[in-house]
Amino acid sequence: MTRIKPICLVDSVIKLSSYDRDQLEGLFDVHFFGSQLPDKTQLRKCDVLLVHSRISDELIKCLDNCKYIGVRAHNTDYINSELARDMNIIVKGIPQVGQTSVAEHTFALIFAITKQLKMSHANIMNGKWKGQQKPNYELQGKKLGIIGYGEIGKQVGMIGRALGMEILVANKPGKHEDSALPLEDVVKESDIITLHLSNKDNKVFFDQAKIDMMKTSAILINTSRGSLLDYAALQNSLSNGRLFGAGLDVFPEEPLQETTICSLDNVFCTPHQAYFTEETLSLMNKHLIDNVRSFHLNNDA
Repeated sequence: MTRIKPICLVDSVIKLSSYDRDQLEGLFDVHFFGSQLPDKTQLRKCDVLLVHSRISDELIKCLDNCKYIGVRAHNTDYINSELARDMNIIVKGIPQVGQTSVAEHTFALIFAITKQLKMSHANIMNGKWKGQQKPNYELQGKKLGIIGYGEIGKQVGMIGRALGMEILVANKPGKHEDSALPLEDVVKESDIITLHLSNKDNKVFFDQAKIDMMKTSAILINTSRGSLLDYAALQNSLSNGRLFGAGLDVFPEEPLQETTICSLDNVFCTPHQAYFTEETLSLMNKHLIDNVRSFHLNNDA
């Protein structure tokens, strides 16, 4: 008698190689779903769910048969883990990967803002040459404030030092490390601030008060989580000339619908792609599939 395979539902944003798919299909009946317009019937029938998109509480409550949610990210804040636990669903992320890709993308945004690439390109296309563009911004000797000094933050710091920047590391809330400074000092003294924090409770961390502490010539970079930052306060400060500029890869709601902040000349935006390299995606998929295979093999009676 042929044994019925459990159903594995995969977020359609997760692109699997032939090898990845074979690994899953060896154990599961694999189906894909669109996280923007999900089929609730699919959700109710699945045994395991693999995601790289935010899943609402309403959709989690549809997971009547699900025993495991694999998140293709180190931080599992795409999912309300407490609700999942109440439903006896295991939620598991992957090890930290993509330090190199995210750190490199952080500096891509820093260069885009400090060298005013957006405005320079627009000026040439519009026949204005330099136009009214103000002078660019050199990085050597500038203070780079890193808020969140994990694997990615350390990689950012290494690149910054190679460029001759002074690195200021902010203490974690409630902790005092010898090599780090109080958060308020880092915010006030830095020429460029880059955020590399997790945000499991999805609460705004970098708010109007912190933005107001920044130098008027400062730049803010966020390649971490959109929920960390008060985007309305940032947009107001940028529009009023309070900051030199901002580089943004993440947003409170994704895909981004309200793009006013992205239209500002001193803002450069990318669609949550700091991690998005062939090397990093391959590693992320490997860990995601290894985790769900391990869960199945260890729990299959």
